[in-house]
Amino acid sequence: MRNVRVGTLAGIPLYINPSWFLVFGLTVWLLAFRIFPEIVDGAPRRTHVAMALVSALVFFASIVLHELAHSLVAKAYKIPVRSITLFIFGGVAHITREASRPAAEILMAAAGPLTSLVLGAVFLGAWAIAGADLNQPSALDTTLFWLAWMNILLGLFNLLPAFPMDGGRVFRSLIWLVTGSYDRATRIAAWTGRGFAWTLIGLGALAALGYDIQIAAGAFGGLWLIFIGLFLESGARQSLVQQKLVHELGRHRVSDLMVADPPVVGLDVSVATMARGVLELNPRVAYCVEDAGAFAGIVGADQLRAVPELLWDRKTAGETMVPRNRLRPAELDASLTDALLAMEELDLVHMPVVREGRVVGLIARDRIVGVLRQAGLVQGM
Repeated sequence: MRNVRVGTLAGIPLYINPSWFLVFGLTVWLLAFRIFPEIVDGAPRRTHVAMALVSALVFFASIVLHELAHSLVAKAYKIPVRSITLFIFGGVAHITREASRPAAEILMAAAGPLTSLVLGAVFLGAWAIAGADLNQPSALDTTLFWLAWMNILLGLFNLLPAFPMDGGRVFRSLIWLVTGSYDRATRIAAWTGRGFAWTLIGLGALAALGYDIQIAAGAFGGLWLIFIGLFLESGARQSLVQQKLVHELGRHRVSDLMVADPPVVGLDVSVATMARGVLELNPRVAYCVEDAGAFAGIVGADQLRAVPELLWDRKTAGETMVPRNRLRPAELDASLTDALLAMEELDLVHMPVVREGRVVGLIARDRIVGVLRQAGLVQGM
């Protein structure tokens, strides 16, 4: 299912996954027809529906602020953030790489739950100002109290030391701080997260079978716990796999895999010269562009295909290239991990290797993936 872009926050694209509409509709239905009628029993149905819509919209806006907090801290540490996405389990900020120091990761991970707790306190304060009548709650009282309670629960739940949740990342950072080993900290946190996930799955199964486990009731609550557990288990397991990939790539340098002396063109070379008769033979062709002997940018097959063939003779490499200021050219002694992350961030399949301002090679994503395939860590990529 393709995500739908709905806007931008602090320069970060905001997307909604179609699965979010399912949980949004379910939340509105539960609030409007099950929860709010029991609390504000004298109000008409339209009031319950309006309360449910406002509550769900504001709560999901709170989740966006939770993820935005992660993102802003990441950007403060010069870590690019690709997007924020709302989906069936809430929201996720797509931060392109991990922090380089444990203190930075602690701040990044803790920012979201702390934001939720602050929002909970704000709604709780608003509830107190509005009346805070627990005996005869009004529609406004009930909505504010529900938003306060849900944000507090969201903040506390995310602080549980279950990787890859926020609390699990804080837990990993503390282990990293103590041991000085990012690899060991990730393994310990990921296995702890998997254990927590299996516990949730077991409790969910018991609830679904009718046992009273306090934190969930009935088949629906049990199934929801199972789904959350499966989601966390998958995330923790993927973190272990990712760590193996990073470890393998860290054993190799860019100079080991780069193609030396790649094709280089000037700014004024036409797209026709670069593409005609070439794209058909080499669909992954890439040219480095130089200006007066200095590296200026890169033109790959994707950039060439983006130019209509009718304009090939008029468009130049300088007009088509991804310019240097948008790239992070690789260095000869850089690890393959750094090169691959840079390509992922910019959605490129090639990255130039530059020394003293001049192009000395070209590293391709498929060659990096080939290293992982040869090590038996990936298949069919």
